[in-house]
Amino acid sequence: MSRESEFAKRHPVVILVYVLACMIWTMVVRHPAAIVVSFVGASVCYVALAGIIRWLQLWIPAGMMLVFAAVILPLFSHRGVTPLFYMNGMAVTWESVYYGIMMTLMLFALLQWCGVAAKLLDSEKVLYLTGRAIPTIGLMLMMIFRSIPDMRDRYRQIHEAQIGLGCAGGEASKMQRMRSFLRELSMLISWSLEDSIEMSVSMESRGYRTGSRTWFHLFSFHREDLVWCIYFVVMFAGVYICRFRGDFKAYYFPEIWQKALSGWSVAALVTAAAGMLAPVAYDSYFLMSVRDMGQMGDGEKGDA
Repeated sequence: MSRESEFAKRHPVVILVYVLACMIWTMVVRHPAAIVVSFVGASVCYVALAGIIRWLQLWIPAGMMLVFAAVILPLFSHRGVTPLFYMNGMAVTWESVYYGIMMTLMLFALLQWCGVAAKLLDSEKVLYLTGRAIPTIGLMLMMIFRSIPDMRDRYRQIHEAQIGLGCAGGEASKMQRMRSFLRELSMLISWSLEDSIEMSVSMESRGYRTGSRTWFHLFSFHREDLVWCIYFVVMFAGVYICRFRGDFKAYYFPEIWQKALSGWSVAALVTAAAGMLAPVAYDSYFLMSVRDMGQMGDGEKGDA
C-alpha cells in the first residue's frame, strides 16, 4: 500500500536533482551491471512509494515490451554471431535476445523512475520549478494538470445525467449506448472549450501579461536541502565520471562485449545505489522514529 513520503516534503530542487540523476544515468549507461542496479533501485523506490500492487501492474506493459524485444524482434533482426536456432534458414542470435532483455530492463527502469517522479513531484512543485524559468510552459503544465481531473468529473456528471434520462446504462441497447457516448463526448468537448474561453477572458481581465508577475509559494530552501543536493551530487558523480572515462563500455553487436568492472566501477555503482535508496532509507527511518515515539507515549499513558 502506498503512503505519503517524508522525502517528498523536501524542497522541489532536491527532488529534481534526485530524479534527474537517476533517470539520466539510466539512459546514458549501457553496461548490463549498471542497468540492473538502476532497475533494482527503481523497483525498490517505486514499491516503497506506490506499493507492491501498483508495481505488479507495471509488469503488464513491461511484459509486453519484453516479449516484443526479446522474442519477436530477434526473429526479424539477425544481427549477432551466436546462433540459437534457425528459422526459415535465418539465424536467431543470442546477441539480439540479450540486447532485447537489457533494453527492456532499461525502459522498465525509466518507467518506474517516471512513476517515482510522479509520486514526489506534484503539480505545485512542477509549477514552482518551471514558473520563473519558463513561465508559459509552467502555466500550460498547470492548466493540463487541472484540466485532467476536471474533465473526468465533468464526464461523470454528463454520464450520470444520461443514465437518468434512460439514454445509457444497462437498459439501453448497444446502438443507444454508442450514440450516448458520442453525445457525451461532444458535450464534454463543448463544456471544456467554454471553460477555456471563460478562463482566458478572466486572465485577460485580471491583467495577465500586462506587467511584472508576482509569485507566491510555500517552499523555502533550508540547510538540510543543500546537504541533500550535495549528497546526491557526490553519490552519483562516480557513475558519470566512470561513464565518461569509458569504464562502463559495453557492446552487444556483432558479439557481446562488456568491459570488466574495476574497483572504481564497483565503488561508483555502490555509491550510486546508496544515492538511489537514500529517500527510501530516510522515509523508513522517519517512520520508525514516529512509531517509537508513539510507543513511548502509549507507555507513559499506561504508567499514568
